Amino acid sequence: MGTTQRIVPGVSGEPNWGDLNRAITNIAKAVEQQKKSHDNQNLNPDQVAKATKKNSDRRNGHVKAAFKNLVKTGGGAKTISSGKSKSIGRAGLKSSGRLVNFYTSVSSSGLQKALQDIGLGNLAGKSVQDITDFLLVYCVDNNSGMDETAASKATCEVLNEIATESNNDLDKYEELINSYVDSNGLADILCKFWGLYIYEHLSQRFEEKITQNKGTEVSKETFRTIKEDIMGQVKVLNETRSVAKIDWQGNEGTKNIESIFESIIKIICDDN
Repeated sequence: MGTTQRIVPGVSGEPNWGDLNRAITNIAKAVEQQKKSHDNQNLNPDQVAKATKKNSDRRNGHVKAAFKNLVKTGGGAKTISSGKSKSIGRAGLKSSGRLVNFYTSVSSSGLQKALQDIGLGNLAGKSVQDITDFLLVYCVDNNSGMDETAASKATCEVLNEIATESNNDLDKYEELINSYVDSNGLADILCKFWGLYIYEHLSQRFEEKITQNKGTEVSKETFRTIKEDIMGQVKVLNETRSVAKIDWQGNEGTKNIESIFESIIKIICDDN
């Protein structure tokens, strides 16, 4: 079944998805119009520049509207970040929580013990990729719904980035994890996770539809724009956030995960 068939009904008890649908469609229209301006041989360079600026401003406004409407469909930033929304947040909180718990376990007990505790067994003969594949299953129970799929894709991208950084060296991999927990690196990983997670919610619901209506090229540019906007704002948050060491244990860790999630939601909606 294609994802487009899951857009219109929305979520029972939540606001309708119509405004979000329109916002995404309007981004695609702005992208399409900008392409036409660049391809128009009758426009001089000044006219192209003016048209580009106009379309860019329009597109950015629609991107912001899409973020706001996604949050609205989920019941608001606080509802989503606390896991009380029916449509977005729960799977992300579960996956990010398990990821954080694993990393802090590595920091306190070592990689071998941390992996044994979650069922992987002995490290002998295993590669960083083996660990990455196992962690993806451990962090995400299934891909039965959009929320779970978004969490899975975000987790996969974060895990693969760390695996690549380690050059498939187990000692380097463990050193990296320890450095994340000992510094602000784990919070940075969470910021990236949440940005990717939000993007995947939009991509899943609308990319197929935009491809069908506007073509592959416009669709790719539309969702590239959305992703770059989200991750750019996440980067800004990283640069302005306090670098004080975070206690990731127990309830304090859960609160910090939710707090970072809520901060991401607010910054992409320009609602600080």
